[in-house]
Amino acid sequence: MIDEFHTERLLLRPLTLDHVDDYFRVYGDLRTWEHLPSGRHTSRGESARAIERSIASRRRFGFGHCAVVLRRPIAGLAAGSFLGSAGAAMLGFDAWNLGYRFAPEAWGHGFATEAAGVALAAARSIRPETPVTARVLANNPASVRVLERLDLELVWQGVSSAAPATPDDTTHLERLVFADRPLDNETLDAVIALG
Repeated sequence: MIDEFHTERLLLRPLTLDHVDDYFRVYGDLRTWEHLPSGRHTSRGESARAIERSIASRRRFGFGHCAVVLRRPIAGLAAGSFLGSAGAAMLGFDAWNLGYRFAPEAWGHGFATEAAGVALAAARSIRPETPVTARVLANNPASVRVLERLDLELVWQGVSSAAPATPDDTTHLERLVFADRPLDNETLDAVIALG
C-alpha cells in the first residue's frame, strides 16, 4: 500500500473523512455533473459515504481514490488547494474502475490527465494481473480525451438498454469503455452492465 504519490505539480494522498467538505464542494457542484446531472451529490453525507467506500477499497485491495492537491501555485490556484479526486476502485469483480473529478477552477490545466496517469500506474503496480477499466459518457469529450492520452484502448461503445428502468438508471445513455488491455467477454459484459 502506497500512502501518497507526487508529480511535479500534484500530490495525491488517500481520501479520508477530513476531506469531506472539499470533496462535497467538487461532487456537489452542478458544473462537474454537466454530462450526468443525476450523479451530483446532494448532501455532505453522500460524499462521506463515497469516501468511506474509497477507504474500504484501500483496506481490502490496496488502493482507492485520492485527494488531489496542488503542490505549488499555478494559474491563480494556491498551493495546497484541493483540486478534486482521482483513483481506482475495485469493481464487484476482478477489474479496477479508474475515475477522476475536478473542481471547475482546475479545468484546462491537464491536472486530470496527470492525476489519472498516476492512479493508473498505481492500480497496475498494486495488482498487475487485474485490468484497469474506465467508463465515460460519449457526450463528455474532455473526459474521453483524458483516457485517450493515457493510451487506454476503447473496447466498447454503445448503450446497455433502450430506456431507463429507474429515474437514476443511465444504461440508455451512450457510453464508452476503455481498458489497459483486452478484456475477456465475461469481464467486458460485466463492465457494460454497470451502465
